Amino acid sequence: MSGLSNYQDFDALGLAELVRTGHVSSQELLHEARTRLHAVNPTLNAVICSMDSLADSLVAKTDLHAPFCGVPFLVKDLRLPFAGYPLSNGSNAMKRFIPDANSGMADRIIRAGLVVFGKTNTSELGASSLTAPAAFGETRNPWNPKLNSGGSSGGSSAAVAARVVPMAYSSDGGGSIRFPASYCGIFGFKPSRGLNRFEDLSKAWGGAVVSHVSTLSVRDSAAYLDVMVGNTDAGYSTLSPPEHSSLHAAMQTPPRMKIGLITQSPTGTPVHADCISTAEAAAKYCEQLGHHIGTPIWGFDGSELMRAFLTVVFRYTARDVTDMARLIGMQEKSMPIELNTRFMATVGSGIGDERVAWALDVWKKAASRMSELHNEYDVILTPTVATPPLPSNALDPNPVERLAIRFLASTGLGRKICSDKFLDSVIQKSLFQTPYTPIANMTGQPAMSVPLYWDRNNLPHGAHFMAAEGNDRLLFQLAGQLETAHPWRSTVPNMLLTHHSTGSAQRAAQAG
Repeated sequence: MSGLSNYQDFDALGLAELVRTGHVSSQELLHEARTRLHAVNPTLNAVICSMDSLADSLVAKTDLHAPFCGVPFLVKDLRLPFAGYPLSNGSNAMKRFIPDANSGMADRIIRAGLVVFGKTNTSELGASSLTAPAAFGETRNPWNPKLNSGGSSGGSSAAVAARVVPMAYSSDGGGSIRFPASYCGIFGFKPSRGLNRFEDLSKAWGGAVVSHVSTLSVRDSAAYLDVMVGNTDAGYSTLSPPEHSSLHAAMQTPPRMKIGLITQSPTGTPVHADCISTAEAAAKYCEQLGHHIGTPIWGFDGSELMRAFLTVVFRYTARDVTDMARLIGMQEKSMPIELNTRFMATVGSGIGDERVAWALDVWKKAASRMSELHNEYDVILTPTVATPPLPSNALDPNPVERLAIRFLASTGLGRKICSDKFLDSVIQKSLFQTPYTPIANMTGQPAMSVPLYWDRNNLPHGAHFMAAEGNDRLLFQLAGQLETAHPWRSTVPNMLLTHHSTGSAQRAAQAG
């Protein structure tokens, strides 16, 4: 046996191959992951719940035929029930709620061979673009712990960026996989709506929410999607995957494409210079790879689209709060939820079916416009976010706003304020950070954040790519090509340089 230089040199498929070939055991990998988590979690606060008994039982029955056999795995603590373990959804109200059965998705994760050993931090009900729930505290960014990791999949993204695991379960309703990936310097992919047939989130936020994973490598993301859509059910090989699979696509050179670069925010809000530089650098890289770059315009009213997005989010947050109260047997007014969540639910409770129907119609019109763009451009390229990573309190209301929110929520007057003027104020206050990513959630398109740029402060920035609905494999092809030309996995946060791996994975044989 020759020594493995570091556990973090391997992606999930690489670790699985080590287990499959007997060079390392799943127990050794789990010990390594736990050791790494113990080293970084006091700083990051990425993982908020241990699942040790489940992990130990999974290690004891490792299936060497599973695509991710023996790979340590973390799951976002949002809408993903595992029997016998708390499902808080980031809320103090649900800290003691313990499901008595697995979801179908949980079972699928286990059958894939993944060793689930903990739950990652998330914003309450996944409703904030920063991960700092009152229930568990902020998740800090591995590149600068004074900043936030992004939300709502912030815990998963931070854990992957810190090389605790090569891949972690995440979900995305307005960018919640992609902008934490951007902030943390990893790969984040949002599949097309409905592609994941084991999806437990089909009714969340009007169909905007999908689940997937945050990863270090493109091929892990592709292979995980194959697992979820059923491409691994018969004859699936990670060394020679079938031609219809996402993993096969990620290993192929894409055709020469026409890529449309748009850096302007669809709402007209400011975009930080480093974020623009990220998209422009990505365009240059694509051009060097033989793709043609054009500069289209959005061609829709971005402010109207974001009003429609917020309308649906508020309405469904009201539904989620009501469902949560019913689930735990409490009155909504008595539940210990965050002020912002209560305010969103109050506003949402005053939004009628007609207003929601209007909002969903605006979504459809935007989807039609994006289809027109994709008749000319294979891919649309933008910044992933409009800001560098932010402090955890960046979106907090000021004292006057807090007083107003508290008054409107407590009196119920918030049910009557959902006007265009109010929604525009929310866009300016909160969505200035994330004007690009919600588009793909509303239209159903696949989209991804690719870590291609680090600024002068050594903070990562992702480039955001969208393809036509159903063209997920085209994005994986492009991502794989960019990963080969401009690899990012060897670029690690400075905090990791102070932590040395002591786990037994170092004894494994060198693998490719």
